[in-house]
Amino acid sequence: MNLEELDKAQIIEILKIQQAKKKYVITPTSILKNLGFPIIEHSFIIKNKSVLLNLKQILKELDQDGILIKRISKQDFLGTKEIGYDYISEK
Repeated sequence: MNLEELDKAQIIEILKIQQAKKKYVITPTSILKNLGFPIIEHSFIIKNKSVLLNLKQILKELDQDGILIKRISKQDFLGTKEIGYDYISEK
């Protein structure tokens, strides 16, 4: 899978599959982790900043579309604070 080509529809499909298995906090890095990318490697995160920014934007749009709901507290991953979301419905 090409990271630069991730779009809203693909993210929704990933969320449906993952939420059916186990409920988890949705963040850009949790999506990448569930896709099998090595997010624990700092160099991977540094090399893919634009992908993370794109995922943040997609998650923000899904929140505005009523598919996700933003959590009050931020999630911490390796010292980086991320906005976490919960999957609430399908439109």
